[in-house]
Amino acid sequence: MKKAILSTVLSLFFLTGAAYAGCEQGDPPALPDGSAASEAEMADAVKAVKAYIASTEEYQACLTMEGKRGKMDVESYNKSTERMEKLAANFNKQLKAFKSRGG
Repeated sequence: MKKAILSTVLSLFFLTGAAYAGCEQGDPPALPDGSAASEAEMADAVKAVKAYIASTEEYQACLTMEGKRGKMDVESYNKSTERMEKLAANFNKQLKAFKSRGG
């Protein structure tokens, strides 16, 4: 019985480790041109940006977990932050163009 419990605990430990071993981040979404986009396109862009930010936060949490295990990839973490900031700045630019034409 003790062997079965130990085996189960070890299996869960290794499966949990495997889940964090492959931190992956997707590409940022393409944004519509705010000077020509429809309201629906801008609404979709808002959803896409929010989803990307959420997935980036999950990615960074994964990297942080790896860091607690001695494998922190600081360069990837910083690059993901830069990509998120660049996306936000570009989105704000497109939103400003959208609103300037009465959107």
